[in-house]
Amino acid sequence: MNQPVFRTQHDHIGDLVIPCVDVADGRATEPSGIAGLDDPEDVAAIVAAYAGGNARKVFLDVFDPWDAIDYLPPLLRDLKELGVRPLVSVGHGDLPSVVHAGGLLEAGADALSVSTSLIEKPGTVEAAVREFGAERLMGVINCRRTGPGQWGAFTHDGAQDTGTSAVDVARQLAKLRVGAILANSVDREGTGRGFDLELFHAIATTSGLPVIASGGCGDLDHLHQALSAGDVTYVLVNKMLHKGQYRIDEVRDHLLEHSSFGDAGG
Repeated sequence: MNQPVFRTQHDHIGDLVIPCVDVADGRATEPSGIAGLDDPEDVAAIVAAYAGGNARKVFLDVFDPWDAIDYLPPLLRDLKELGVRPLVSVGHGDLPSVVHAGGLLEAGADALSVSTSLIEKPGTVEAAVREFGAERLMGVINCRRTGPGQWGAFTHDGAQDTGTSAVDVARQLAKLRVGAILANSVDREGTGRGFDLELFHAIATTSGLPVIASGGCGDLDHLHQALSAGDVTYVLVNKMLHKGQYRIDEVRDHLLEHSSFGDAGG
């Protein structure tokens, strides 16, 4: 891998937006509404559509446990052929061992998510950092607001309260120097109400790491607002792209028209 996975301000506008594909049993969990797909549940076809719109990264949120992902290494190899960089979460951010991590990284994952494992198996995460480098891991914090300016961290896809604040988890990730933090607002997820910008500010200022905004995006202006606020390096987009509400090139063109993020490329 010649280029770093995550960067702070971007040399290409296609790198700002990270499409997310939810995966189970090797298929998208819901049929995609992207026009022109022969098979709307084919993960590689969905990612190819995003790559055709100049997406540079894709986040695969794999719901299956590690013992049920034999399909994933060949899928990752196919995605690398498309020119995208796969970011992968398996089993809600579980990381059973360094060997498991190495298998997916070798197959083509550019970075692996650690969320549940950061809380339940910190020693495994630290060993993976030593073996592969912190850049190959990304922290995912599922956050629920617990009060004014306060969020709790949840594991198992936001279902289990860790009893730890999201800001404290961000500090842990900062010590490890992982490549980025995906901060997901569980409260906003799927609502289309817009991102929780206060949450991202807290995570970014605490960690000093690149932050991927997640949870609540409903339209193009929400993307612009998050990126313009100054705390977010990337935005994760799921339903509005997956359902075909917007094409990835429409997102890119909107950001080019309304935003200035250094050398945005073509």
